[in-house]
Amino acid sequence: MFNITLRRMEVLVAVVEEGSFAAAADRFGIAQPSVSAHIMAIEKEIGGQIFVRRRGRKPLLTEIGRSVLQHAREFLAEADDMRAEVVKIRGETGQQVVLSCQRSLANFVLRKEITDFALARPDIQLVLRIGKQEDVFSEVRDGVADVGCFLGNEDLRGVRAEIIGREKLVLIASPNHALARRKRVKPQDVARYDFVGPPPSSLFGRGVSKLLANAGISHVKVAAQATEYQFLREFVVAGVGIACSLERSVAADIERGMLMKLDFAGDDLTFDVRQIASVRRPLSKPAADLMEYLRTNHKSLA
Repeated sequence: MFNITLRRMEVLVAVVEEGSFAAAADRFGIAQPSVSAHIMAIEKEIGGQIFVRRRGRKPLLTEIGRSVLQHAREFLAEADDMRAEVVKIRGETGQQVVLSCQRSLANFVLRKEITDFALARPDIQLVLRIGKQEDVFSEVRDGVADVGCFLGNEDLRGVRAEIIGREKLVLIASPNHALARRKRVKPQDVARYDFVGPPPSSLFGRGVSKLLANAGISHVKVAAQATEYQFLREFVVAGVGIACSLERSVAADIERGMLMKLDFAGDDLTFDVRQIASVRRPLSKPAADLMEYLRTNHKSLA
């Protein structure tokens, strides 16, 4: 019996539809080697080659590959039907809405709005799932969540998105850092020093890199990486490097003197607050109410 996950079938279909492994990786917000690993896992499971790989050219399906593709599309269609049926039943029989939210948004930006919605709508059971940007995207796409919220300046393919606000990011450093008390620090000055931040391969990491590049800091020397703010904070306080962080997330540490906000002379650093929903599944009334509440009540800092 074959053991091929829906995720791997989705990746296979994406490679065919997008025409390359790199484009498929962009669709899912993952690295190209991850796409290759998914395809190789399928090939290992079925005992045959799916694609004829040719450097610099579009991968071609083998005869086995065409058969697997047909079945993959059928399985994915059945999975979509199942998700749609679950959403329909949930909408008819229960007042539940699942919100998937990027960790920094849930903890520092939308905390009050999410709590106020739960208080204002006791008729709706609100389920909050907190994770990375990749988690938000995949949970909305796969039907695990009804609504998603993340920080970023680019839309993600495969979901319907709207901008409901904008948030400032700041450059922070240890109080003992050479740039900590300088006035009007230029981008080229910042670029001379080490940085700490999220993994550059992550969606949020790539977003931060683009933000810094647009502000004139195109070559960032990454000294350390962390996926959680608490450890990122420890790196910065210890003097390992500078970080680019959401202003609301570091405000308390700046006020206590644990961190210093650099007087950056470059362009403003901002991320849009994006609210997403599936393009393939109908939006339930509770989910629509939550989206409208967040849209109306979120107050940006930027």
